[in-house]
Amino acid sequence: MKRHRKQELQNTRKATVTMTGTPSLPLRVGENAWIRTRHQFFTTSMILKILEVAEDGIKFETCNTIYNLRYETVPAESGVICA
Repeated sequence: MKRHRKQELQNTRKATVTMTGTPSLPLRVGENAWIRTRHQFFTTSMILKILEVAEDGIKFETCNTIYNLRYETVPAESGVICA
């Protein structure tokens, strides 16, 4: 039987991205996230974990990156609408 030498995995850190936008579909572990920002629409790699869910955003981890997605807020329009 051949002996194999164990190699320690390198401690790799994932990039952290903070952005403002809106998920186009509900986020699910095992699927890609589709995110719409003011200037673009893109997809992420597969979601591994949803780390935090808050009223103003969500934090999740993909294969390559940790995303802090802050929801885009729509300013309340002032004024009265009459019929």
